[in-house]
Amino acid sequence: MTVAGWCYLLITALICFDVVARRLLGFSTEATSEITGYLMAIGMSWGLAGTLFERGHVRIDVLVQKLPLGLRVWLHLASLLALLIATGFFVYGAASLAIDSWELSATDLSAMHTPLAVPQGLWAGGLALLLLAGLAIGARALGHLFGGDPARLDAMLLARTDMDEAAETLEAVAESKRNEAESPRAMAPSPGDDSESKRDGSEFKRDDSESKRDDPESKRDDPETKRNERFPRKRDPR
Repeated sequence: MTVAGWCYLLITALICFDVVARRLLGFSTEATSEITGYLMAIGMSWGLAGTLFERGHVRIDVLVQKLPLGLRVWLHLASLLALLIATGFFVYGAASLAIDSWELSATDLSAMHTPLAVPQGLWAGGLALLLLAGLAIGARALGHLFGGDPARLDAMLLARTDMDEAAETLEAVAESKRNEAESPRAMAPSPGDDSESKRDGSEFKRDDSESKRDDPESKRDDPETKRNERFPRKRDPR
């Protein structure tokens, strides 16, 4: 799935660059459509296997969830077998297309003249990875079935429910909160530094008070000084 994510990021970057170049720089790559099409096909095929492991593919299982466990596990295996058969046809067709393009040295019609065997081969590789992932899941499912653990097989092949997605969301939120709580702790000053800053602050305040006491301007602004100037005290004749 990492390959798929990078492909889609490259698609975004290429499209943004082409738009900015045509708008501000006055030229175009003239191959953005072809390259983004290749990247989309490659990203799609290389993301299928990871989505299968995450149980993220769409399944219509409204009736399957209502059936008893003994019947439900066989329907799970039947759906996995159908997926393997369809994927086998996809891999055969994609690999045949890539081999034909390699033998004919076929290129696209863009200015880059990209050899079609390269993107087609990568596309076929992603489909082959999906086939291998399906075979691995099928082997593990058969192990659970013959090992007398149908509940585990059902949990492995059952489509994701709302509770599964809610639990995953709550886990992601908790992880982000933990990261936020750890980041201020790492930036907080040590106790020694805090005491030093407090001591420096107290010395600054003490120096500031002494300077105010010695400054005649600050004495003139003092309320006691102002009161004495307005109402001077009478001297004792004694």
